[in-house]
Order: sequence, then structure tokens, then C-alpha cells
Amino acid sequence: MNKNDTGLADQLFFAKEAADYLGISVQRLAKLTKEGKLIPLKKNPSGTIYHIKELQRRKEEQSIFASDSVEIGEKGMFSIDTPTRNEAVNMAVVMNLLHVSEKKACEIIDSMTDGYAFCPMTDHITDWEQKLSIPADDIRKSYEVAVSAFASLRESDVIIRKGDVNYPKLLAETDEAPRFLYLRGNANLLYDTRTVALVGSRAAGEEGRRNTARVARILGQNGIIVVSGLAKGIDASAHKAALENGFPTIAVIGTNLNQYYPSENKDIQLQIERKGLVVSQFSPATKTERWFFPLRDGVMSGLSRATVIMEAGETSGALKQARYALKQKRLVLIPQNVFSIKTITWPERFERKGAIRVKTPSEIIDVLSQYKLFQGNIDANTLQPDLLSCEDELIVAETASEDYGDNKL
Repeated sequence: MNKNDTGLADQLFFAKEAADYLGISVQRLAKLTKEGKLIPLKKNPSGTIYHIKELQRRKEEQSIFASDSVEIGEKGMFSIDTPTRNEAVNMAVVMNLLHVSEKKACEIIDSMTDGYAFCPMTDHITDWEQKLSIPADDIRKSYEVAVSAFASLRESDVIIRKGDVNYPKLLAETDEAPRFLYLRGNANLLYDTRTVALVGSRAAGEEGRRNTARVARILGQNGIIVVSGLAKGIDASAHKAALENGFPTIAVIGTNLNQYYPSENKDIQLQIERKGLVVSQFSPATKTERWFFPLRDGVMSGLSRATVIMEAGETSGALKQARYALKQKRLVLIPQNVFSIKTITWPERFERKGAIRVKTPSEIIDVLSQYKLFQGNIDANTLQPDLLSCEDELIVAETASEDYGDNKL
């Protein structure tokens, strides 16, 4: 074995070595591989082989959840100088100190008298000490950390509050509407109600990603904004197709605005910040939790007139969004060929609840037009010549893998 061979060998790990490198059991490694969260370099009778870059990527992604402390980005130009911004900081402090949900924090914030919720918390520290039953010094410390985290936002970032005139009406009418939305990019996109969400498998195959790009392209051609969650697979394909064809896109993320997750999609997120809109319901002073990602599905659905499930396994997080969409009385569309896959049963269940089968991307436009979801004209007959291939049926693979976020079919 020459020197180059030795260097390559150092980058390859068998299952036991890979598990040790990640600090997990071999059984956990196998489960991650089955779910598509780890992609092996090769599988053969002698064992599964992983490349170190794939293991490093997994480590980097998991680091976002590893620390109990709030990760503060680079110093920005964001000032806490409005009632909305003061209230957002105060609510983050309440959530962090009491470890309560947003709903409970809102109840506490709303119970503060004399408008103290809209002022810097340290200006009325005695009142907050009594309300929270926490020593003033602990409140001050938590408040200073929260202010530093908010200061790391960009000067152009926007915070809007539910109930204000600039809060999107489409989302406001749902139970899932959060108290605050944090925006980076073209905030005007938030008030365009010609929106359709494309969701599906993180471990999507080539055909699934191609289908998604076709649908995103035809939606954009008809003036419809593509909404997705910036996850791997279907989400990334939807955003990329919109950007590459010069159409705006909205990313609803499960972290705060200063975080880029997964790391491999950072370049896409940066492009969306410049050419589209990134939306988060999570403050920069809040530690990212795993349950944030299914929680954001309700906001993504709430911002969309319809949701198209491009691919999904039986336990996929995409189905969580579909349930939100049906609850919110939004349209849910499913490619017809998904119904022929014998390893999943969810398509029939969702069809019984009101979901609609579609064969082609242009049929999606027909359905949207038929249900009169948008003002103005959307007509598949107006497509440009290079989009005529969108008449071809949406084809999916014949197997399904399980993965929380969005599973491969």
C-alpha cells in the first residue's frame, strides 16, 4: 500500500469505527443510516463503509443541539428600540428562565400591567422579580444574554408581532400563528398570498428531486411563490429550482435567523436572504430544540394556500404539515403515483380527509385555479415552451424510507 492508499484508508470507517467517532452505538448508527440521515460510501457483505466527511457533517449538524447555552452570532447592528422588540426580548427571557412554552410565556407577558412588557425588563426589575418569583440578579443576567443575542441580528432584520397590521393575515387566522416572526430578506413576500408549500423526504432520490424542481418551476412561471423548510432533499430542491429560474421563494426554518441548518444548505439560505425571504418563529436568544422543526410546519402551512407532499414515508414530518394544512382548511395535493406504493398507507388516509391526487405539475395549476385560491389568472396553458415537459406524470420510487423530516418514497 502506497502513501496515497494510506491517506485514503484514514478517511474510511467501518460501522464500529464510525459509531465510536460519533459517540453513538452501532445500533443507533444503523438506524441513522436506514433513515437516510447518514449516507454510507459503500455497502458490501464485509460491512458498511463511511467516509469521514459524512461523519463530520453529521457531527456538525448535531452540535446545534448539543449545548444548553444560547449560541450568539457575530455582533450586528440590531437595536432593541421599539415596543415590539422589547417585548420579544422580554418573552425570550421569560421562556429561558422558567423553561415554559411560548403559550405560557405569552400569558405571563400579557399579565404585566402598565405596559412593562414593552419596556426594557431591567427598567422594572422589581415588578418582574415579583411576577417570575426569581431573584433580580438572575433576571438581569438572563436579560443581558438575551439582549446580546438579539444584537447579533442584522440591522435590516425585522420582527413583527401577531395583532399588528403588518402580521400576515393568512397565518394570523390559524391556531399555529406565533406571537413573533423574525424576518430576513424581502419582507414584502410575506404579504403575497399566492403561496404553495412543497414538502417531502430529506432522503429524496434523483427522481423526487427532479419532480420537485419541475413543480417549483411551473409554480413560479405562474406567479406563485414556493414555500419550503430548507431541509435536505425535497426542500432544498424546491428552493434551488425557484432561485435558479429567477423566482422568489420563502424558507420557514426551524432555527433562529443566525443559524444555518443543515450546514450543507447554508449557501441556499444565504441566496434566499438576498433574493427571497427567510422566516423564523424562534428568537436568537432561544436554544434550538429538536421539536422546533415539527412546530415550524404549522407556520409553513399557515403561510401557504396549499401544500404539495412530493414524497413522504409513513412517519414523515411532511405528514405533520399535511395534518396542519387540513386543520387550517388548506389544500393538500399528492402525486397520484404515490398511491401505488404498497409500503405506505398515508395517501389513502389523507385522501379520505380531503387531499387531492394530481398526475402532473400542470394539473397542480389546474386544481389551484379550479379552487380559486388566488386572485388573478393562473393557467397551465400559458406555460413557456421549455416547460411543456411538465405534462409528464410525476414518477416516484417504489420504496419508502423512514425519516422524521421528509422521507424518500
